[in-house]
Amino acid sequence: MKLLIASTKSRNLARRARAIAGTLLLLLSAKFLPAAEPKQETLRAWDEYIRTLDVERENRINGNGPFLRVDESPDLQRRVQRNELVVTNHDPRKVPQGMIHHWVGGMFIRNTSLDQAMSVLTNYPRYSEVYKQLLKNCSVVERNGDDIKLSVVAVQKALSVTAAVSTDNQIHIVRLDSKRVLITSSATRIQEIANYGQSSEHAFPEDRRPGYVWRAVVNERLEERDGGVYVELETVALSRGIPLEFRWLIKPITDELPRKMMIDMLNDTRAALANGSNVASN
Repeated sequence: MKLLIASTKSRNLARRARAIAGTLLLLLSAKFLPAAEPKQETLRAWDEYIRTLDVERENRINGNGPFLRVDESPDLQRRVQRNELVVTNHDPRKVPQGMIHHWVGGMFIRNTSLDQAMSVLTNYPRYSEVYKQLLKNCSVVERNGDDIKLSVVAVQKALSVTAAVSTDNQIHIVRLDSKRVLITSSATRIQEIANYGQSSEHAFPEDRRPGYVWRAVVNERLEERDGGVYVELETVALSRGIPLEFRWLIKPITDELPRKMMIDMLNDTRAALANGSNVASN
């Protein structure tokens, strides 16, 4: 038994070491390789992919398919009902000169109403407190009913390397009925930041960006039923591709990093909803 435990610990340590090394290499590859700007064929692939998702979204809204992804699978439905966070990867197989990262996470919060969930999930001035592992700043620039403009600074760290991005985001809230809400967010400006948190901090010039992220879209779907609220978070982002010589090491990490970010955001959302009355009123 002791040998088994030691072997398991060794495997876990080895996986952790590979993850740290791979994460560092991923960030370093974007930081030290020549600057990358999206090619026209890359942007065409992104636009086509987003058009496909737009059609899917309209079908969900119009009742031509399940509103929630978890309703597409009895297994996913059972898992979220058991209080599990379900995260799935929908990355397209091939994008010329780039990568599309498409992840969907879902969970079920019992004994919560849609209004309670909305009072937390649309409390954007508190986002940097709720999602403090990822967001360093989130401020409302303008609000006109269900249309909101946000200014956001997101940061991801791996050892001594920090990837920081400043974005402007357009939020649109669609209240489909008394029980369902769709929130969409599109980045209208993305500016990568060099030397974040240091005295030499500055924005990368447009033609010298590392390519951490070029485009980003987020969809949130909320539905109240079964004695609680289903929350789904869908993130779609476009970034530079992986250099061929690093692909064998980095590709598994690019699959793991978004999953971890999604799980962190879902857990943070669950915690915020559990303390919703305090968060919403402060």
